[in-house]
Amino acid sequence: MRKGDRPNRELVVYVLGLLGGGYRSVHTEDIAVKAHKLYPDTFSWTNYPNLPDKDVVRVALTDSRKEKYGALVYGRSGQSSTRPSSSKPKRAPDGWGLTEAGIHWFNRESTFLATHSDKRMLRDHRQAVLRRMRRVLEHSVFDMYMTEPVQFAPSLGDIASLLRCRVDAPEEVWNSRFLNLERDATASDRNELTDFIKKCREAYKSGR
Repeated sequence: MRKGDRPNRELVVYVLGLLGGGYRSVHTEDIAVKAHKLYPDTFSWTNYPNLPDKDVVRVALTDSRKEKYGALVYGRSGQSSTRPSSSKPKRAPDGWGLTEAGIHWFNRESTFLATHSDKRMLRDHRQAVLRRMRRVLEHSVFDMYMTEPVQFAPSLGDIASLLRCRVDAPEEVWNSRFLNLERDATASDRNELTDFIKKCREAYKSGR
């Protein structure tokens, strides 16, 4: 596929978005395989063009993580392990995701990039986001908000039902579910959900 005049750092952001990087962590190898499928001339080994070059993808992701390029992604490549007796903390596992700026970039640029790559996968990605948002919009907690947005004060049980987690789940689980919801709202361009999600977060913090 042709990539036009787009630098590698933008192509990997597009690929990451297609793979769901707006709401989950995606392994470098998965990004490399998809990038090679869409842009084989760019993300392949020189002597073995049928194989994806993970290092080229890693460099492109690292570039797109930099502030000077918009800080469109977060994450890292590779994983180091330490012995149990070591005092050094373990580094985070391999994985990449889109920042809020990256989600906005993907929403803005994906239609153009899809003309040079996989339109079907872009369509499937958007449909998946809309399905997840439809579940939120049809949930009883959102109905409560729409009925009394100013007085809206959901219980922990209500929010747990919305986020599909236990009331006694660890805080990191709650935060992860909230973050996914916020990213989906951004990806679907449903700005009216911003206040709803914010109030759910505030209710969780005050009720835990």
